[in-house]
Amino acid sequence: MSNAQILIRNGDSWFEFSKSKTGQLDYEGLWENNFLPDVEGFQEIASSSFFSPSWYIFLQDAVNNNSKIYVSPETDVSDKDVFSFLVHVGPLLAAVEAKDSLLAGELYLKRREAFEKFAQLSQYIMEPLSVEILFSLVYGRMNNIEAEDVPLIFNSAKKKLKFDAAKETLDQAFMRYFKENDVKLTVSVVGTSHHSWESYSEILDNMADNLKPENLIEQAEKIRKAKHDFYSSLECAVQAEPYNPVDNFAVTVMLENIDAKLTGNPGLEKAGYVRALAAKIIREAKPEKLSYNGKLVRLGGHDIVVQLSI
Repeated sequence: MSNAQILIRNGDSWFEFSKSKTGQLDYEGLWENNFLPDVEGFQEIASSSFFSPSWYIFLQDAVNNNSKIYVSPETDVSDKDVFSFLVHVGPLLAAVEAKDSLLAGELYLKRREAFEKFAQLSQYIMEPLSVEILFSLVYGRMNNIEAEDVPLIFNSAKKKLKFDAAKETLDQAFMRYFKENDVKLTVSVVGTSHHSWESYSEILDNMADNLKPENLIEQAEKIRKAKHDFYSSLECAVQAEPYNPVDNFAVTVMLENIDAKLTGNPGLEKAGYVRALAAKIIREAKPEKLSYNGKLVRLGGHDIVVQLSI
């Protein structure tokens, strides 16, 4: 039996927090014991709906779950700031564990006020991925922000980047860091409306048409798993386009055509590009590298997010 006070469960992963007699909340880290925690008698609290896997067509396994908070009978979390932090931090923990830097950054921005009430704790949770989170927010999406607008992340990332504004720009710091390190990033795909790849599949959507009521739950679960496994299997190519006449730093994203794959005809179609400034930094950091081991990690209509390795 565990003596844990507060546990947050994301799928198969458990994260532990403690609360002192003076009311201080501390993060104890990922539960790595050889046994599952005993939460009998604990309060079970659902995570806030500020993030829901139901918004997406596809999410990678590590973040595709409903976060739950378990509080021991002896632990009081009724303080509104403590409670707000706990019901919002689960998906952030999952995103950091999954190394989904864009999702971690966007989750932080969504409930920034709740996280900044516990700034030291939030910074500690995001610190292992701070460089990647900063890059994804500043360069890796359409609605980019300035690094100075997220000091909680920027201050951690600066230390890891060894960034000195008197000697280099932030762009140059990232180029240097990427030259010296192997890094995985998640970024949005831009320009999707100008390219042929389509996330919607009538064939997939019609899979549940003939479900019988008596088999609804069992068959629906099989279909859900089949769809998830199918999207996970889609080939994704993220690679340089040095021959691009408009931008020789361009990095394109290609994905398998869904309906063609279902009917047995493999083929990649262009889905869009990595945002231009992000692509320039990546290409200049390692100009000899042309392929970035692309992986589809999130899909919601025309919202496509991929992971790439630099």
